[in-house]
Amino acid sequence: MNVHHLELFYHVARHEGIVAACRQMPYGIQQPAVSSQVARLEADLGTTLFERRPFQLTPAGRALYDFISPFFGRLGEMEDVIRGKVANVIRLAGLTEVMREHVPALLAGLRGRFPGLKVTLQEIDQRGAERLIGQGEADLAITVLESRLPAGFHSVILARLPLCLLVPAASGHRRASELLKAGAAGHVPLISLPPHEMLPRIFQKELARRGVQWRTELETSSQDLVAIYVRNTLGVGLAVRTPQLESDPTLRMLPLRGFPTLPIGAFWRGKPGEISRALIDDLVRHSRRFLDAHQDGPPKAGLPSSAQTSGRLTRATRKL
Repeated sequence: MNVHHLELFYHVARHEGIVAACRQMPYGIQQPAVSSQVARLEADLGTTLFERRPFQLTPAGRALYDFISPFFGRLGEMEDVIRGKVANVIRLAGLTEVMREHVPALLAGLRGRFPGLKVTLQEIDQRGAERLIGQGEADLAITVLESRLPAGFHSVILARLPLCLLVPAASGHRRASELLKAGAAGHVPLISLPPHEMLPRIFQKELARRGVQWRTELETSSQDLVAIYVRNTLGVGLAVRTPQLESDPTLRMLPLRGFPTLPIGAFWRGKPGEISRALIDDLVRHSRRFLDAHQDGPPKAGLPSSAQTSGRLTRATRKL
């Protein structure tokens, strides 16, 4: 295989199209040249690597892209190393809420230990993060752990967040069990994330186990929007319990006791680099402090005790 043809294919696959690739490539090249050279690569391999309209990698194209992307995706870092520049880089992927509420302070601490630290952040779910790490485009992910990770990946559970229902602070509802009955009877609308998200999936699965049916009437893209719509009395919100919600005077959280919890974890592949290892350690310590600080507050159904969590995190990080 011609290495230049492979590089062109890498850019086409990464940017999902020849036109987009020509705009984003680090050097000038015309669209006809890219088209002909990628077509030559396909001819040499005797297979189609991607569908043109709409763009979609074939199984062969996906396999080839997964193989070459760690090399081409990190050429810029290697250039810095060869030129004698400090290449302190960490690429994170994961939950918007975690990136916003917890990661900034940890990154500020990292910059004190790794001068000139460059950080990239991508908001994405577990499957997307697995793909980015597998392709060498991310180093560490912090997400809801929805399923078993592929071989070669390692993880640590940072917290198990209990589910709750949100109502306005002035609401007369005091128990989640009352709302479950009212929702099943069609008396109150449910506000929730889309059904493909893990939070509504585990909620609906537990409802089905109990023989209850309460479908979402208002879908939102984030827990923040759930809270906003609840404040505006548009329905009852499905959420996970967080300190931010607990301290919100406009809302009341009603614990969903006996429901499964939402596991939040960090994961990576292979042996983590020095910066990733330092951040994993910081995440473990931050999680431990977070649990210690809130274990004396309102009941955290399903949240593990500090001692239990500390033991699991210590065993996980010892392997690093």
